[in-house]
Amino acid sequence: MPESPPYSPQSGRPERAFLDANVIRGQQTTDVLLSLADNDVFQPRWTEHVIDEMRRNRPPGLSEKAIDRRIGMMNGAFEDAMTEAPPQALQDEMQADPKDKHVLAGAVHSESDVLVTNNLKDFDPPSSGPNAMRVEGLNQFLNRKLEEDPQRVQQGLQKMLDRSRREPKTMSALIDTMAQGEELRGFAQKLNTVVPPEQRGTSPVLTANERGSAQRAAFEGVAGPGKPQAPASAPEARKAGDSKSAERMKGAEQEQ
Repeated sequence: MPESPPYSPQSGRPERAFLDANVIRGQQTTDVLLSLADNDVFQPRWTEHVIDEMRRNRPPGLSEKAIDRRIGMMNGAFEDAMTEAPPQALQDEMQADPKDKHVLAGAVHSESDVLVTNNLKDFDPPSSGPNAMRVEGLNQFLNRKLEEDPQRVQQGLQKMLDRSRREPKTMSALIDTMAQGEELRGFAQKLNTVVPPEQRGTSPVLTANERGSAQRAAFEGVAGPGKPQAPASAPEARKAGDSKSAERMKGAEQEQ
């Protein structure tokens, strides 16, 4: 398989992201990810094997009928997301936990730019060559997309809120809701520093994080006892897509 040019924000195309079952298992993580994909923040990829794992490991209390309805909406809204199963020979080559070789092989075979998973310890792909693959946790991936294109990410989330018929219905409430769980807390904390002040969440988790950041900033550069202070150096200086599949996705947030 020829090596694809690496993705960059300047490449002029959305990043292809292979989604492991553990990041599309829950309703909220699925809503956030696919709402961003619907706004061209990235292009999702998965295989039937991943979808089967998602179905088997659905959240407690979610019926098989409900998860099948969500899967149908996902495949209907993102017709190019389902990719063919990777060859067994490719799976055997993968540097991953045996049970997850099919996931890494699916990412490589679909020519994805990144594998998004919450089981980072199970993957150790090479950084170059035909089997190279960037592997990121869910919060790491979302925070990077937020840094690359904050406007498009916020637009995607706002569209999700606008079509939802249940709480949360405001950006502030969404940030607070994400902050309460572990899966999206890191993203909520980052997002809270990017949105306008009137859209920020008020969860104690967020304010505690802000206080910690302020304390670290206040003491940054202060020499420890008995250590000479190094000379201060000057700090370096550091779009809206069409919602073609929004209607087909409408109602996905209504699952119980």
